[in-house]
Amino acid sequence: MMRNTISILIICLLLGCNSRKEKKTSELANTESNEVVESNDLEPNLDGIWGLNNYFDKILSDKEIAKHRVQAPSWFAILLEIKNDSITSYGSIIELEEKLNHNSDTLTVFESFGGKYALIKKSDKLHLKQYRNQDIIDSITYIFSKRNDLKILLENQDRVHKINSNITTYFNENLISGNYQNLNNNEIVTFEKNGNLKNFNGFDKYEVRNYFGTLHPHKNLDVITLTNSKQNTYKQFNWKFKDNKLVLTEFIHETIDYKGKKEITDGFVLGKNRIELKLKNH
Repeated sequence: MMRNTISILIICLLLGCNSRKEKKTSELANTESNEVVESNDLEPNLDGIWGLNNYFDKILSDKEIAKHRVQAPSWFAILLEIKNDSITSYGSIIELEEKLNHNSDTLTVFESFGGKYALIKKSDKLHLKQYRNQDIIDSITYIFSKRNDLKILLENQDRVHKINSNITTYFNENLISGNYQNLNNNEIVTFEKNGNLKNFNGFDKYEVRNYFGTLHPHKNLDVITLTNSKQNTYKQFNWKFKDNKLVLTEFIHETIDYKGKKEITDGFVLGKNRIELKLKNH
């Protein structure tokens, strides 16, 4: 105990840190040895919108949502909005509000799903790193970039999961929208950026599942819902890009054996109905 106390005092003397920074810095997990305090002169204004690269960039490059939504920070910090000395984080489950410490490399600490994470200034980026001694270890360094183009995601917010609808619209537009040739009948299908759907088996609306909230019965597979608004009916498909094709596989209710009988569950599995759409342009 005495040796730990002396070590902490030595670190504070060397780094000139205050008591609050001492606690945060000493607990940080996997901190790079060359992590240094950034001068305020190098980052004169942090105000603005910051997007989580590990979420937005990876989803768009991999053309997959489900596997990237399981990152702990995506639950509470997909987007950051910084104003003066305060920060608001928006996630797929909750939002958080914290104060900023501009006099430290550690701007603030988020305590949420996945434990405690420190937000650190690093040149023109922000790094998010997990503290030590958390129940579930996360060794990834998460990167935020300033993204003025994502400011639209904070407009007209929902009452629950504030950016839910806007994130859906964003992925509709940036992942799915475009013209496709239906290889089943050679007809041209159009997924419009606004969520409208043309010339596709009577469906006139579409919506990708953004995996907000906590109810996920599709076994972490990517989901798109096609709707016939006139008949008030819909079908859900797994969507997956293979080269220049969008492959849709219909979901069906999962059936299990229970006491010698077949029982239909609330979960979904992939069925046999499959549609291939060849991308014409985007």
